[in-house]
Amino acid sequence: MKATRIILPLLLSLLLQGCASGLIVAAGAAVTVSSDERSVSQQVHDDNLSVKAIDTVVALDSYNNKNIRINIVTNNGYILLIGQVNDQATSNKIENALSQLKETKGVYNQLRIGSPIGVLQQTKDSWLTTKVKTQLTSHDKVNPLKIKVVTENSEVFLIGQVTQEMSNYATNITRNIDGVKQVIRVFEIIPPKPSKAVNK
Repeated sequence: MKATRIILPLLLSLLLQGCASGLIVAAGAAVTVSSDERSVSQQVHDDNLSVKAIDTVVALDSYNNKNIRINIVTNNGYILLIGQVNDQATSNKIENALSQLKETKGVYNQLRIGSPIGVLQQTKDSWLTTKVKTQLTSHDKVNPLKIKVVTENSEVFLIGQVTQEMSNYATNITRNIDGVKQVIRVFEIIPPKPSKAVNK
């Protein structure tokens, strides 16, 4: 089981269902959260970007095909694409369309070629996410408030603004959990905060 790293900042999750034939799962922040490393204005910007990304994908001809499931994750102007599509051409078309949004700094395409996962796999993914969160919470070297966990078809995406040390610990914990097929690190590495001086 492999661990892959993508540089992308922290995000929060909001589920939205598209009204057309396919399914879009959009991840962004609907409310501001104090533990989020982003500014309030950046969180609002990412919310708006999520909405525009959904509208852009729904407007594509490719979206009218039922064999599509897309998870759109936004943060700090970046878009992460997760899910399943028919073929590479569809994947490229979606990526290119989102890259044209003026609010987008970049698109990280992690779409897989294949049929959309079913309800059973989605249930397994939800349970796997819970297991990962529980394990991260129980480790004193990891701050679970700084790491978002998203699971798609047994691939676990770890997302957040963390130190290199926390990234390593979180990855090692997750890769050893039963059922995890692959760990993909979507982290922005930040320097550790300096220790407060102790007056003697």
